[in-house]
Amino acid sequence: MKRLISTTLLSIFVFAACITFEQNLNTEFKNPTNNYRPTAFWHINGEMTTKGVREQVIDAYQKDGFGGVAVLPLGPYRKNPGTLPEYLSKDYFDRYEDILKCSKEQNTQVILYDDIDFPSGSVNGKFRELYPEMTSKRLSMREFDVSDGKTLKQNISLKGKNLGTVAMNTKTFEVFDISDHVKDSTVNWTSPEGSWKVMSFVMEYNIGSEVDYLDPNAVDKFIAMTYDQYATKISSYFGNTIQYSFFDDVGFYTQPRTWTEAMTDLYEKRTGQKALLALPALWYDIGENTTPIRIAFFDIRAELMRDGYVRRVAEWNAQHNMKSMGHPPGNYEPTGVGAHGDILKYYKYTQVPLMDAIHGYGYGRPGYKLVTSAADLYDRPLVAAEIYGNYDPNMDSTQMYQSAMEVFTRGVNFLVLHGMWYDTSSIKIPPLISHYSKLLGPALHGYSDWAARSMTLLREGRRISEIAVLWPINTLEAWFGFDERKVWVFDDVPPETDYRKISDMLTGEIRRDFTFIHPEYLATNLYTIENGKLILNNTNTRQEYGIIILPSLRVESVATLQKIKAFCEQGGKVIATGILPSKSVEFGKDKEVIALVKSIFNIDPANLPTTISKEENRNKGVAVFLPKADKVSLETILSDLEVAPDVQIKDVSGLYEWYDGTHSGININGAISEANNRLNTMGMLSYIHKEMNGKQIYFFANSTKKPVDTWVTLRGKLKIEKWNPYNGEIKNWENVTYIKNETGQEFTRFPLRLDEVKSIFAIGDILMK
Repeated sequence: MKRLISTTLLSIFVFAACITFEQNLNTEFKNPTNNYRPTAFWHINGEMTTKGVREQVIDAYQKDGFGGVAVLPLGPYRKNPGTLPEYLSKDYFDRYEDILKCSKEQNTQVILYDDIDFPSGSVNGKFRELYPEMTSKRLSMREFDVSDGKTLKQNISLKGKNLGTVAMNTKTFEVFDISDHVKDSTVNWTSPEGSWKVMSFVMEYNIGSEVDYLDPNAVDKFIAMTYDQYATKISSYFGNTIQYSFFDDVGFYTQPRTWTEAMTDLYEKRTGQKALLALPALWYDIGENTTPIRIAFFDIRAELMRDGYVRRVAEWNAQHNMKSMGHPPGNYEPTGVGAHGDILKYYKYTQVPLMDAIHGYGYGRPGYKLVTSAADLYDRPLVAAEIYGNYDPNMDSTQMYQSAMEVFTRGVNFLVLHGMWYDTSSIKIPPLISHYSKLLGPALHGYSDWAARSMTLLREGRRISEIAVLWPINTLEAWFGFDERKVWVFDDVPPETDYRKISDMLTGEIRRDFTFIHPEYLATNLYTIENGKLILNNTNTRQEYGIIILPSLRVESVATLQKIKAFCEQGGKVIATGILPSKSVEFGKDKEVIALVKSIFNIDPANLPTTISKEENRNKGVAVFLPKADKVSLETILSDLEVAPDVQIKDVSGLYEWYDGTHSGININGAISEANNRLNTMGMLSYIHKEMNGKQIYFFANSTKKPVDTWVTLRGKLKIEKWNPYNGEIKNWENVTYIKNETGQEFTRFPLRLDEVKSIFAIGDILMK
């Protein structure tokens, strides 16, 4: 009897909790709190006064519908004086406290931008003045050719720390340390027979105004100059009015050869090889060791990036009851090796991963999913986007909705709008997003209400993703080099690279959600294999993948391929496209990689088939090789794998066009213009599915300028409601039917009708059998 009573009471409590949750969700959706409203970057390009800041803070909330502001101090530009009073002065903090007091009165938030201007890390040039030896550094090389017993006598003077001089045989790639032949910056060396290249390496100091992001000790000096000043003056607002800080463009940016003191020692500890003899591989292909050398160096640099500025800032925030958000340069580009390292490693310690969705509608869109996948990897349910910066100054509100829809369906649930300007007569980076804008102002509060309702439903819960796409970081690192003749390092990828195309194709054309997974983490116990599923074992962002897609890969680790083989042998489905791995991340293990590829796909990577190849094992595991990742082939293969989609949208053609977003040798403004021209009328029909406290939340977004009239099929038997983010209306979905497939699996089917550039939520409760 006691057990019966306890069970009954527990059921009552659970039922009551579900009712309370649903009531709260309904209330929040109809009237979203300020926590869910967009926050605006507020560029302070003028002299702040108490009256001026109060007026704009109140207007941002009452007239624009924003939930707060991110205060972004600026240096002088053109004829504009930038932020006044002077950054970090007593008067500056007095005005900053005016902002905070007014925000507290409005119950809105302030995001603490961590520097003046961008990128973060310079303190308006003062860091360089105080700590010149702690600013950014780079690796440089001078080279000379000599051959057939001739003597080279040449001054090799380079400012900085001398790392040594080597001679490399250009035929055999033998490398010798000849540093003892250098005296007073002059090399004096007689070559053996053959053709030789003499290379001297130096780490140059003080090449920029920013802190050495890779050096935690240097970063601590920066933190003392900026973050700690805010803590001294306004810490009573931390954790309430100020819940987040923001860093901007922290990476290598214009210095793809960024280096630091620890690089060579860490390389030698990791590989057991002398770093000096490996440095030529960063400029030249020196044979079979080029791949593991580059991967080792670039992976070390990526981890120093992660463990330097990004980690130290996150730890400071945690100590002050706040959360860090921010982004590197190039988070949307084809490769980040020369921009920030490894985007999936970059965010390990950041409490709120953030993407930089700027430069025009559609620009960089194929790379957006990397940031949200990083959030999944590190169990971070909150994902932000800095959005609209450097868009067309004449953009209308339609593009605001289009871009927001497309980041929402990729997992973003926190918007930082770029933005407001204190002096609206002197805007450095368009567009102006405030009620002062004649184009955007009339629609802005309605947009903010729509975004707030959308983010209310997308902010919590776990995303349902059943396809994993392997992040080809090792292939990108192996390809990347320090050849200064390259036009744009962010585009420096192997010609067959297709992971971005697969990303956008899955989201906007095939309409199957997915997650990028890091090959290094895949090989760990974070991912387990159960009943033909690959499980991401996180608390908040747990996911179960039935399919792994390997985009074009030339390089992979033995451990990662072993995990993929085990997944396939236990019933998992594997699809590879374009190129199969033939090189190993590790030294001397190429043969093991080739053997593993053969055992999975029954294909020699040196002799790839020109037609689709499919291998099936006794446990119903399947390995498919697809010579080219096009929509028809990939969609057909996904269908043939007999994995019922979580969400299936009946084919709607003519609503999608893939734009690479690469620069292809043209200037960036030309690329942006091309992106806008191609995507402005295209958009996509896409979705995201999240599960929150047992409630199924589906967001469908039509960012095209064409109406949609189609059918949606959801796996499972669900009671469906239609939640309208434009007005908060909730009602039952009409014409819902239930069907079963040949195995008896149940599905929910309903019509989806969306006008151009419109979205809707389908909220489902699982019906008990």
